Amino acid sequence: MALRKKGTFKFNNRLLEFLFNPKALPFTLTFTTLAVLFVGFRMKGIEQAYLLNNIEQDIYKSTIRNKELKAQRAREMSVPRLREFAAKYDLKEPGPEQIILIP
Repeated sequence: MALRKKGTFKFNNRLLEFLFNPKALPFTLTFTTLAVLFVGFRMKGIEQAYLLNNIEQDIYKSTIRNKELKAQRAREMSVPRLREFAAKYDLKEPGPEQIILIP
């Protein structure tokens, strides 16, 4: 069985007596509460930073996807592609009487 040093036991005992002394207890509780709140707020701030970073990445990916879709729509609506569709489905250009202008 290991022997304890006598000095450390007295130090720990005196420290506990001081911390739980009726005069020092409010300061101990205040300091402990402030330390816990500080750690909690810091952790919440880091968590919010991660969430913000994920949202920014999602926005960036959506922007890139939107640009790709716009480019795909432009390719599909190009004149050569529309003429290819017209030839495939046997379509012709409308006559002047079929065109209606909306003011």
